[in-house]
Formats: sequence, structure tokens, C-alpha cells
Amino acid sequence: MEEKKLKQAIATAKVVSFDVFDTLLFRITARPEAIFSLMGQKIGREDFEQFRRQKQQEISEILVKKKEAPHADLDQIYEYIAKTDQTQDWEQIKELELQMELDAVFQNTEIYQWYRYAISQGKRVIATSDMYLNGCQIRKMIEKCGYAEVAEVYSSADLRCTKYEKTIFKAVAEKEGVPGEEILHIGDNLKADVENARQSGWNAVWYDRNFHLDKRNPGIFCGAGSKSRKESSFWNRLGGDIAGELYINLYRWVSGLQKKKGCEQICLLARDGYNLWKLFQHMGRKDVIYLEMSRRSLLLAGITRLDQESLDLLPPYALGQTLEEILDYLRLEKEKLDYQKAGFQSLQDIIRTKEDQKRVKQLFQINGEEFLATCEKEREAAKAYFSNLEVLGRRNLYFDCGWNGSSQYLLRRFYRAIGYQDESQFAYVGILDTEKSRRQLRGAKYETYLFGPGKHVKTAMRLAKAIVIPELFFGAPHPSIWYYEGGQVVYEQEQRREYKEQIAEGIAEYFKRVYPFVRKYSVAIGKQEIFASLLRLIESPTAEEAMEIGDVENVDGFVRQKTLKKYLAKLDMETIKRNPHIEIYWEKGILKRPDISVAVKAFVVIKEFLAKVMRKVRR
Repeated sequence: MEEKKLKQAIATAKVVSFDVFDTLLFRITARPEAIFSLMGQKIGREDFEQFRRQKQQEISEILVKKKEAPHADLDQIYEYIAKTDQTQDWEQIKELELQMELDAVFQNTEIYQWYRYAISQGKRVIATSDMYLNGCQIRKMIEKCGYAEVAEVYSSADLRCTKYEKTIFKAVAEKEGVPGEEILHIGDNLKADVENARQSGWNAVWYDRNFHLDKRNPGIFCGAGSKSRKESSFWNRLGGDIAGELYINLYRWVSGLQKKKGCEQICLLARDGYNLWKLFQHMGRKDVIYLEMSRRSLLLAGITRLDQESLDLLPPYALGQTLEEILDYLRLEKEKLDYQKAGFQSLQDIIRTKEDQKRVKQLFQINGEEFLATCEKEREAAKAYFSNLEVLGRRNLYFDCGWNGSSQYLLRRFYRAIGYQDESQFAYVGILDTEKSRRQLRGAKYETYLFGPGKHVKTAMRLAKAIVIPELFFGAPHPSIWYYEGGQVVYEQEQRREYKEQIAEGIAEYFKRVYPFVRKYSVAIGKQEIFASLLRLIESPTAEEAMEIGDVENVDGFVRQKTLKKYLAKLDMETIKRNPHIEIYWEKGILKRPDISVAVKAFVVIKEFLAKVMRKVRR
């Protein structure tokens, strides 16, 4: 709506009429009829949505045929149901529907500003709706959402005339006692609210609000976050629509697991636990801390000797880095190291082969005394941080997104290195069934929410093909923790990631809007819905998703290379020529992008096919 034109339209009107649903009010559900589905959960009747819609249609057809009304109202619907089905207390269920409808609506803040403006201009404000709810029932909803000064609520259920038949406009004008040309109607339905109103002699303005709802996302509350703000960014919508339901379930699951395990506090590990931490903060939980740690921050702290296990943990993990990049990241004093004994000519030597990788490990061994002194220094600094945060000495439940269990493995090594006995009970979103996870989590205590060994293995394998996509929803806007110093954290030299802030906002807005309803009615959100949203994004992205997400740089301090930037789904032939072994993080994202050449896409398809063949051969 253009502000200047709308102000002019309000100025010339005597009465300003607003449509109700999707104009004055929004529902938290993606579809209006989803309320019936949720009612079915509550009363234990899976077919209730279909049943309720069918009965409404049947009684409406009867009333139309008798020329008594254009459609049935709520009382008529349930009276008809009660006559044809005596298995339930239908009066009680009708009251449940009214209460759930009331609890599901919230204020459209954009329209609320125009409502307040019309009131300030001395206009009489009314609401006009085609709905089976009557005016009194609708008034409760709009007053709940702050529209206390609406003078009258007109419903087709009361007037027995509708917008789609164009009969309601004349009836309302007569009741208001003003000619139609002095009434301005504002609504979201172009046909019913605008064209039909104008044809009936009213002035009308179309409220054209595009929610960017993707019908392929199966969530019953999909779009709730987008409706909460007028201008939602791509990342904001992504956070709510893809991960909103997941985070509601994670909040409930982790809270329940804490009680089940008898843990004093929950430690949400950085950066994976950032978004969940924000939700616990919103709920006022005082028994939850944000524990800032990373693979890098505890890597050296857990090493007391350079045995094979420790050497296997150390970089390099990928080809293409210089020796200096690796040593700087480990904060080793280069001038004290003898790297020529390991076969390197200079610090600028590039790690190009598997043999080069082995020589880096040899360098650590050759300079073992200096290396272990650095480990001891980092161990003491990490212990000071954990002590300041009162993590040591308490029974904790640790949360991490998971995949391979590296955080738990490194935490256990660190605790052993400082002589601290801790059971380290972990809660993971999911653990992939890999050789690495089996080795790292052998003997460890943990539980998984979405998938783990023996649980949803096939689905986990599909997610693993582009695990960077689920990881988008477990990041934080702040940089990764590099090391500890003076009981505090020192971050890597990264810029704050605005897209991560927006994802976090989208998840938080969704949670604040939906969770109270879910909690009140004990709504069950199935894991299959959550899986479907994630897999849809991984396997069938839109072009917009492929472009926006694909342009994200995959920043990992362990494998960062100054001469090469890696993106989630952005690639060109020049990069391939410089690094033919480059990782492919999201195949479907690359293939969906319109700006990537056919040659590059062919390279990706062939590379992924060969990788798949090799995995089968190794098995």
C-alpha cells in the first residue's frame, strides 16, 4: 500500500472498514484449516480436519439450497455434526475450536499503525469479514490483538450476506447509515475486498502482503515468523520456516533431558548452541549457560603427549594451506621451530600432498618440547575459563549439534588432562554413523534427537550429503573461539556474520510466536516434518536459495587458505584448475544456480559420482 494514497483515501472517508483475517489479524498456522488438524491431535481423532470441513460444506449446501443463508455459522455447523455423530461432546469441542482460534491469532503490526492513524483522524473504524464466526466471537479476537476502538464488527455469519456475493457491502452501508462512497475498505483479497467492494460503490485499497510462503515446506506453523515483521529478509524467513519447528522441539527435548538426567545446569556449546541459548534466555531460564568453546580452543589443551592419537587430531586436514598458516593457527612460535628437519624449505611451503601432511606431523614430533609447552599454556588458560564460568564441579548436560561428536571427545580429553572427573552427558541434534563418530564416542554418554546410530540412518545419510545446510541453523553471528586468555575467550579474526544474526532472529521470532500455543495445547510436532523441511532445502532448493546460501563463504580456521575462498555452492572453472580436489559442499545448490556454467556443473556431477563409487568400493 502506498502511504500517500492511503492517507488521502482515509482523509476522504467517513467510515474506515478493515477486513479481519490476514489483514487486522494473522494466524500462526500456515493454513486456516490447520486449526482443525490441531484439534484432532487434542481430541484424539486423526481425521478431524477432513471431517470438520466436510460437515461445514454439507450444512452450508443445505442452507443455500433452502435459501436460508449463504453459508453456515459455527453454531449451525456443530448442531449439524451433533445430529449426525453422537460419539463426542460436540458443544465442548466447539468451545475448544473457539479458544484455539483465539489463541492462534496475533496483531498485524503494519495494519495496526493504519488503524491507529484512522482513529487519530476521527474516523469511525469498523471490521467487515466473511466468516462462519459471528461478530461477538470475532470481536474477542481483535480486542485481544489491541483493536479496542473498533466501533462495530460485521460478519457474514450474522448478516447472512457476503463479500463474494457482493451483498454485504450494501447491508453494512445501510447499518452505518452512510452512502457506500463514504466508506473505505482495506483488505488482502483482491477479488472480494477490492474489486467487489468497488463494484458495490465503496472505495477500497488492496493490502498486498507477500509472505513468501513456500508450500513445499510442510510445517503446520510455516510462515509464522514472516508474518511477525513487515520486511522479513531471506535469512530471517529461512530461519523460521526451515528451523522454527526444530528449535521448539529441541527446547522441549533438552529441558526434559535435563530433568531425566538430574543435571544441575545445561551448557550450550558455542557456536552450535547459540540460537537455543537465546530461546532459553527468552524463557528466563537461569540454569543455562553459553559455554564458549570450539574444536580449536580445546585441541591443544587436551594434549599431554604426542602419541599417535594426538597426532591424528592435529592439522593439516586439507591440501592447499601453507606451513605458516597452520603454525600460526596453532599459535606455535615459528622462530623456535626447526621445520627444515621435517623436509620443509620455508614457512611458505604449500601442503600439496599426503606426504606433505605427514611431514607436518613429523615437525610437531621433532619440536615436541616446544609444542607440549604450548599445549600446557593453553590447558591452564582453558581451565581458568571453565572455572570462572562454574562449569567444573557441577553435573552438566552439554548440548551440541553433533554429527561426529568431536566436541565431547575433545572435552573428555581436556578434562582428563586437568585431572577432572566428569560424566560429560551430551545431547545432540544428531550423530552420523561414521568411523570417526564411532571412534570418538566409544564409551561416551550421549543421546540424540533427530538421528544417531540405529536411528533414522537412511535419512541421516541424505542429510550428510550436504551437512553444511543443517549447520546453517546452528551457527552464531560471532566468530569462532580461537583460544582462552586471562579466563576469557579470544575469537578468530572474522567479521560478524549478518546472515547468521538474521537466521537467529527468524528462529527467535518463530519460537516466541508459536511456542506458547504449542505448550498450552501440547501440540506434537513430528520429526518427519522437520526432516522434510531440511531435505527439501538440501535436495530441491529454489534458485533464490541456491544463490543466497551458495554465496556464503565456508570459513573454518582449521582449513582456511589465504589464496582460496570456498563457498557453500559457488564455483568457477578457474578455482577448479587451481584446486581440482576442492570440496563440494552442496551439489544440488551448485546445479540449481543459473550463473554457473555447464562445464562446472558437469565437473561437479562427475566428481560426486566418482566419490560415490569410491565409497562403495571401500565398503
